[in-house]
Amino acid sequence: MRRGETNGHPPARELADALALVLQEQAGTERFRRRQARVRHGSTETLDRARPLEFDENGFPITQRTPSFVTRVARLLSPT
Repeated sequence: MRRGETNGHPPARELADALALVLQEQAGTERFRRRQARVRHGSTETLDRARPLEFDENGFPITQRTPSFVTRVARLLSPT
């Protein structure tokens, strides 16, 4: 074979690049699934979200837990 000719197979570099791309996509998909599971189960805490605060005896804020969905809906539906 002369230089520049191929035997019908892609060069190893192209195969390595394609494999790297597939692995990156799989990793991104897995991160997305884990994040969505955390969001669905309510175990995610975002620091930039406004939260009601309570203060301890030294004046430091203590973040309160967000009430459950049922509790929030019940509060909205209750006649006051």
